[in-house]
Amino acid sequence: MNREIATELDRLLLNAFRSVEDSIRLVQERCEVEEFEFFRAEAGRVAGGITMLLLPLWKDYPNLAPEGVIVDPPKGKNR
Repeated sequence: MNREIATELDRLLLNAFRSVEDSIRLVQERCEVEEFEFFRAEAGRVAGGITMLLLPLWKDYPNLAPEGVIVDPPKGKNR
């Protein structure tokens, strides 16, 4: 994937991630606790899926990753 496509995907997927976050806040503010808990769990799965799409982009193009995001953590010692 070239940089242009990666940059556009980064923008689109981050916008989608933010929309999911906004939807969670909306449900939390305006719905019953049970509805919120269900919605938050399912929306968390969606947000996790978006993250799984972003991580390979950020690994290939680290400058696209948000500040503070560790894309390729150091490997621990085998025990």
